[in-house]
Amino acid sequence: MSGSIRIKPEMYLDWVSTPVAQRLLALEAGWLREWTSQLHGHNLLYAGIDNQPRFLRHGRTQHAFNMALQWQRQDVEAAGIMNDDAWPFADNTLDVVVLQHGLDMSGRPHQIIREAARSIVPSGYLIVTGFNPYSLWGGVRWLRTFSTRMPWITNPVSERRLRDWLTLLDFRIEHSNPIAHTWPLTLGSEKLSRRTDRVLAGVRWLPASGYILIARKTIAGMTPIRPRRWVLSEPAFGMTQPLAGRSELPADEREKLHVG
Repeated sequence: MSGSIRIKPEMYLDWVSTPVAQRLLALEAGWLREWTSQLHGHNLLYAGIDNQPRFLRHGRTQHAFNMALQWQRQDVEAAGIMNDDAWPFADNTLDVVVLQHGLDMSGRPHQIIREAARSIVPSGYLIVTGFNPYSLWGGVRWLRTFSTRMPWITNPVSERRLRDWLTLLDFRIEHSNPIAHTWPLTLGSEKLSRRTDRVLAGVRWLPASGYILIARKTIAGMTPIRPRRWVLSEPAFGMTQPLAGRSELPADEREKLHVG
């Protein structure tokens, strides 16, 4: 059974095409492109509110694909549809997972995080963008508790709560930034508003409407997904080091080496 909250596909489609939503997508696309372009691997999974995540084209993973969630059954360019609590991937198969407000749109965000943690390879990355419930945006959402419109109907997960979940699942937080400080307000013009949000990105003394968090899976896997790259260390103090797995020569062989 799907873990989605009351969000229906038509609600999402009506909202994602609005100027306010497009402004948020444009802002976050720049930050997501910056991070995904730094990460390597075989498979990158995207799941989120952008129905055409073009920033994936700039990534360095060999295969990047988009999976739709239950509230995206219509008009989404995706490889398939998956439930929040049952991803169709084996353990340790995804190098990078990007969740763009996927947690905010779910009634079971902790299940999404568990599925992501299960699917990500050891030392793989999880990138999450989310709404900040403790912000001006969060205050307006609280005043619209009974609204049936996006984005007020969402169920935002705070950055602190997400950090706690990830720590329990053996992830290390590599980076986090508050983002979209002025969104959804417009300061004069859309261009000025976007520029202001880009300048304020990372500023913590001013509550932001959202955040971006990058975490890395730290537990070791039982079977590596790809060949390991070995780095040979330099011998200390000029002493030779025995090769791993090679035993010493028998005594009679050592004597032969000294004869003559």
